[in-house]
Amino acid sequence: MMFDRLSVLPQYLLPKRGLTHLAGRVARARGGRATTRLIRWFVGKYGVDMSEAENPDIASYASFNDFFGRPLKPGARPLADADFISPVDGAISQFGAIDDH
Repeated sequence: MMFDRLSVLPQYLLPKRGLTHLAGRVARARGGRATTRLIRWFVGKYGVDMSEAENPDIASYASFNDFFGRPLKPGARPLADADFISPVDGAISQFGAIDDH
């Protein structure tokens, strides 16, 4: 729990506009092998199933944005029949009460 708090500390200490600008530059960068290493790290860290992608070759994505917006194979992620769905590479880790307000 303490490590989680420390890992997000820079978000509170650094200027938000600058941090957002930097993240955007990194996401758009076409850095060749550096971009491929970033994508490989992300896939490993978050368990991204590349077999769902139309193009599973990590090295073929020119930028992190290209990877993040990658097309999936038809039928790879059918939408659930539920009141709330979130079709993204992610998971809800925290949420609060939902009310009419």
